[in-house]
Amino acid sequence: MKFIDEATIDIAAGDGGAGCASFRREKFIPFGGPNGGDGGRGGSVWAVADRNINTLIDYRYARRHQARNGEAGRGSDQFGAAGGDVVLRMPVGTVVMDAETGAVVCELLEHDERIQLAKGGDGGFGNLHFKTSTNRAPRQKTPGWPGEQKKLKLELRVLADVGLLGMPNAGKSTLITAISNARPKIADYPFTTLHPHLGVVRVGPEQSFVVADIPGLIEGASEGAGLGHQFLRHLQRTRLLLHVVDLAPFDDSVDPVAQARAIASELKKYDPALHAKPRWLVLNKLDMVPVEEREARVKDFVRRLRWKGPVFQVSALAREGLARLVESIYEHVSRHQREAPLPDPRFPDAPGGPASA
Repeated sequence: MKFIDEATIDIAAGDGGAGCASFRREKFIPFGGPNGGDGGRGGSVWAVADRNINTLIDYRYARRHQARNGEAGRGSDQFGAAGGDVVLRMPVGTVVMDAETGAVVCELLEHDERIQLAKGGDGGFGNLHFKTSTNRAPRQKTPGWPGEQKKLKLELRVLADVGLLGMPNAGKSTLITAISNARPKIADYPFTTLHPHLGVVRVGPEQSFVVADIPGLIEGASEGAGLGHQFLRHLQRTRLLLHVVDLAPFDDSVDPVAQARAIASELKKYDPALHAKPRWLVLNKLDMVPVEEREARVKDFVRRLRWKGPVFQVSALAREGLARLVESIYEHVSRHQREAPLPDPRFPDAPGGPASA
């Protein structure tokens, strides 16, 4: 299925039904009084998170979603039927924004989370509501209230603990294939990966984390070069970034240090908060470097880059150095999970709950 992570839709809740003005007319019952029923409420539009969906392709081609109107009230105290709701099922991790103002309406972060996007209009009152001790035959009625209408922008941001970033052909897809069951396309040309891939890395029984592989970045991505910044949003919910660097490029004129600096610069241009996330260096393709030259080349790279953070030397193709990398990632992710527990919606005043956040 084609991966779509952006869509714009128009939604409209149903209008409420009009109230009815009628009177009881039966044999031998003079002055029967009002018996006009209320109109039914209009249907609402709801968003529901579904973990079995991983793309927004359904909303790329079906842009208009409208709920049914409520039925009008009738005589004999008959109230109108409510309009049916419209339920839009979206992937977990979808951000719903107002297309005109850019304000975030909601984020769907839990499976089966249900959020109202547009409220249906209330039904109008029939003349039964207007009977008083002095007005025994009211002819007043009210129309139904209109339902809400909105233009929304949907953005899918995948939920992952760790994100991979780097230049095209740095070995990101080979790395996620080596440590997880993900099977992205791997080839020796740039931009083989055209959309994000998720892989679950299992460290032990009930011990795992999720890795996201996104298409490569190149210098000038902020101006639209390559695939641009369109997939960097998928890294915004990660706890750790792995900067994969090709330490043995085929072209001798390519400087890995300059490429690493370019990636960091593009990251900062896109989102300073994303640039400030913990970032580790993963020096890949060391199997292409002679054993006696590896240590010197790594030291020279770290010195020229002036890197102070963690450095891992791996070969994703030969499966070298991956065990230490996976264990370190899991320790980091699990430590952050303990420091920032997920909020429990049942107890808003609990630590980490909505009220304390």
